[in-house]
Amino acid sequence: MELTFECPKCKMIDHVDDVESASQARCSHCQTVRDLHPEAIADGGTLAACPLCGTPDVYIQKDFPQTLGLAIVCVGFAVSTVFWYYENPIPAYLVLLASALLDMILYYRVPNVAICYRCQSQFRGPGSNPDGRFGPFDLSVGERYRQERLRIEELRQRGDSVKSPPSEPTARDDR
Repeated sequence: MELTFECPKCKMIDHVDDVESASQARCSHCQTVRDLHPEAIADGGTLAACPLCGTPDVYIQKDFPQTLGLAIVCVGFAVSTVFWYYENPIPAYLVLLASALLDMILYYRVPNVAICYRCQSQFRGPGSNPDGRFGPFDLSVGERYRQERLRIEELRQRGDSVKSPPSEPTARDDR
């Protein structure tokens, strides 16, 4: 399984090819070394939690650039608008149908990528979503981690020392 991460020091993107056998993630740009949590990879090389930050909160999305998907839809719309302008409804519908079919084919052909809510690390390859354990993006969980990042950044700007976030997020019961 491949791990793609952002270096906390230089903010460059780097990766570890075989995260199951690696004990550290080294940034090839600034040589910063981060220890990986070995308990995050379960037996059989499957992902149980994020190896970088240790959080079990991971979500799944398609490993496809959203801008390209939006461009396909926009181009299909623009071309069909031209056909509508010249009062050719059949080609306009065919262009819209073709762009929808292309989008559907890409949706089913493109693999998934697992992404950590806390550190935004990405996991690709076999074992990244064992038995469908991880689900799609959950807005409430994503907002909790976004607020955590904002609080940490605010503390850093004030000059306060910031400890690394806890390995397990505290669950609040708002019932």
